[in-house]
Amino acid sequence: MSEVKLTRYIVQSLKDENASHIFMVPGGYVDNFLQDIVSIKGISAVVCAHEGGAAMMADGFARASGRFGVCLGISGPGATNMITGLSISQADQVPVLAITGDTPLAWRDRDSIQDSGTHGLKSIELFRHISSAQHQVYDAQLAGDYMRRCFNKLYTSSTGPVHLSVPMDLQTKQVEYDYQASSTSHSSKGRVVDAPSLNTALERISSYTKTVLLIGSGVRKSQASDALLAFAERFAIPVATTMSAKGDFPENHELALGVFGWAGTQCANETLMSNEVDCLILVGTKMGQIASMCWSKNLRPNKQLIQIDINPENLNKTYLADIALTSDAKRAFEHYCDLPDETDSVASLLTQSSARRDWLETIRINKSWHYDIENSYADLEPIHPARAVTELLEIMPQDTQLFVDNGAHTFFAMHYWTSLLENHCFNIIKYSGAMGWAVPASIGAKFARPDKVTVAVVGDGCMLMHGMEIQTAARYKLKKMIFVVLNNKAHGNPKLRADGFSPEAGELTDIVDHNWAGFAESLGLKGFTVDEPSALANVYQSALESETSVLIDIKCGLYSTPTKVFDETFMKEFNTYIDH
Repeated sequence: MSEVKLTRYIVQSLKDENASHIFMVPGGYVDNFLQDIVSIKGISAVVCAHEGGAAMMADGFARASGRFGVCLGISGPGATNMITGLSISQADQVPVLAITGDTPLAWRDRDSIQDSGTHGLKSIELFRHISSAQHQVYDAQLAGDYMRRCFNKLYTSSTGPVHLSVPMDLQTKQVEYDYQASSTSHSSKGRVVDAPSLNTALERISSYTKTVLLIGSGVRKSQASDALLAFAERFAIPVATTMSAKGDFPENHELALGVFGWAGTQCANETLMSNEVDCLILVGTKMGQIASMCWSKNLRPNKQLIQIDINPENLNKTYLADIALTSDAKRAFEHYCDLPDETDSVASLLTQSSARRDWLETIRINKSWHYDIENSYADLEPIHPARAVTELLEIMPQDTQLFVDNGAHTFFAMHYWTSLLENHCFNIIKYSGAMGWAVPASIGAKFARPDKVTVAVVGDGCMLMHGMEIQTAARYKLKKMIFVVLNNKAHGNPKLRADGFSPEAGELTDIVDHNWAGFAESLGLKGFTVDEPSALANVYQSALESETSVLIDIKCGLYSTPTKVFDETFMKEFNTYIDH
């Protein structure tokens, strides 16, 4: 085995673990990585505008690919810039390896530039709060051990960002390349399954007819959509999803209720909040604020509550379940599908199937899918966001991967978009709520799945955050990469509230009506501006046929969001903390 310098060891081990891209910003403390990245075939650098964008691209890449993402930057300001992006990955347990080139150990605490020591910016301490695991290289000869520890964490079910700090004075040390890849299949083999508890839960479930499944991101992480579909169809159990699992059960399926919670459908929100449901099965969801209708008590009374999650720490967090058990989602659904029809609980559930279908038909008759459906076709000027999203859905292919940022536009995009494929609709509002994520994250996803049409729906406030990353899309000549800016000239949700205080308070939430199409053109993209609803379809079609990345600046009005049930619940809670 040959000796290589430490940075080459790290890059080669990334390649051996099937990494294909490193999202990075160059800087002095990562100079030693550059030649190694360009020398090793099969792994490519994506140079970003900002380290925060690099972290978010790695996050989007990991979500779309089902693998891990990698970002690279310097210590000091490079490290602090990464923090928000990595905190998003931590909140959603997305596997991202963040590598920082740090100040030499010999320079620490001596007022060196971008000092990462205890007297400087304390990079290690900063990352400690948002890392699932963290390692600083102190001995180059232990490179293999450090890398294995990183990947051992990245491949677990309770993953998140992992930080590797590589001091500059160790980067050129020669080490023997003896790395053996530990990459494992993401199948459910070996994952937790508690068959006896699952059987007990099914016995309880079989005692009730009006049963609903509510699935969260744990189903996506387990790659359980096919098993979920088989389970739901076998027993004719209606399925609702949280926002983070939108599309993981196809929304055009006869058993689909759509999203529950913020941006949810009327049939999901009003059914689950009612006393109609006898038994609610929660799978792979923590039931946080967004997914629980602001921790609504209406979800719990008079219902049997069954909760299944691979992470026992997620059980009984918001509601005390009647039965709470630890199991991987995919293995749980597969277990239920493998049980013979003659099993008592299975036979009982199968007997109830017809009654459940009749009940679901009643729900469909009495409750619509969308709120304010008339806005989908409104000829209003400024353009109504519901119209903008509805026409986007009609033009884009079914397998479009959609990224939705955080703001007033979130609710319109998530409510009026219909998602039919697992792991094709992405948002982060449930925990992090960081603005500006969708632009870089969608670019990362495009690198992961280059053949997919990729759309990011963002607000003008989000463009002010990380909008500069559209230059990365232009730099790498990404095709079928479309940024849709729903431009209402405001920080939308704050403005809806602040206008109620005083005109002066409302002005603080205003945004200058920038020419985002012109901005995009200056960076090498194709730009369109739309200020009439009749022009939407033609512009979307032109964007889809374009040979370059495209930004569409849609001049929207500031309209109330369509999710009335959640808004009323949320604002009732929120207003208790507001001084009117």
